[in-house]
Amino acid sequence: MSGSFPTSPKFRTLDFNNKRPVLMDHTLSGKRSVRQIGAQYFQFTVQMPPLDQDDAMDIFAFLQKQKGGFENFTIQLPTQNRGADKSNSSVVVNGAHSAGDATITIDGFSASTSGVLKAGDLIKFAGHSKVYMVQADVDSDGTGAATVLIEPNLVATLADNEAVTMNQPSFTVYLTSDEILYSTDPSNFYSIQFEVREVIT
Repeated sequence: MSGSFPTSPKFRTLDFNNKRPVLMDHTLSGKRSVRQIGAQYFQFTVQMPPLDQDDAMDIFAFLQKQKGGFENFTIQLPTQNRGADKSNSSVVVNGAHSAGDATITIDGFSASTSGVLKAGDLIKFAGHSKVYMVQADVDSDGTGAATVLIEPNLVATLADNEAVTMNQPSFTVYLTSDEILYSTDPSNFYSIQFEVREVIT
């Protein structure tokens, strides 16, 4: 692990991709055969805003420190979750869950609240490097418990009372290219763009 990408300045643009490798074939009769051939992961391209020399060199040096795709680092997306409980830091896993589970019982939500999590929200469990996406809106019951459907299925087990990051989880990533580049213009502003892929451990 080689540090955390700076949270300031924020990205100018972000191309966010969900990758789910699938192998598909068609028979002569037109029937389709399909199967998953690899694990799901997130990949995204970051375009920084115009940077002055100080900010540009700090970011370029950080990216250079990654030695191409050799090192892993963490990066936090600037986008916020939409769920009503996104600022709640008391949410934990309720009971142990096995790798492969897609339905996770969680408690510590605000009681009897609609939309504590929303479809598309990104969450992370304390013992995982993987980030998961919520698949449907979630309402909590009178005790503050809820059942959450995630994608992908768990890549590792979950322990009871494992903490849940409810907003802006940090992705563990690596650079997809061994080359990094900055460009500058006559106004002495710098432009930096790079692509990363999620690391699954």
